[in-house]
Amino acid sequence: CLLLSFSLSATAAEVHQHGLAEAAVVVEGEQVTIRFRAPLMDILGTEQPPADAPARARYGKRLAQVAAPQPSPAAQCEPVSASISSVDTLFPEQQAHDSHDHHDHDAHSHHQDVENEWLFSCAFPEKLNAVELPFLGIFSSLTTEVVLLLPAGQNALRLAPDETRIPLE
Repeated sequence: CLLLSFSLSATAAEVHQHGLAEAAVVVEGEQVTIRFRAPLMDILGTEQPPADAPARARYGKRLAQVAAPQPSPAAQCEPVSASISSVDTLFPEQQAHDSHDHHDHDAHSHHQDVENEWLFSCAFPEKLNAVELPFLGIFSSLTTEVVLLLPAGQNALRLAPDETRIPLE
């Protein structure tokens, strides 16, 4: 998975482009790692910290919509672990802000990304022919660049807005 981390990190260092998400699918034996990154603006509609508890709850609901991918059912993949962006991980300074009165939000304004990673173990990895990212139907403004690292080799493709299926064949 070192190559996966490197490929997405290298791309992120180059450009933060609204409307463009990145995904990677790595199949290593029975293990399948799926990583997704998108500009926070495209997921929340803002990059500003939540101003109050209701905004914090709205952010949480929106981030929760970036739900686990669905590998091909025939591969019988079970989730092993997940690393998910949350309001707390994206806005850790917000906890400190809640305890004082002065807010200088402009000082904290910067580009951020939602970054999620899921690890699956598949009973029949040879039957893994696609991965669905259902949430791409919700965030329909996103074009998604996909990197595939499969037993048969490497590939890259681009999903148009509203496309949710990553073919692995």
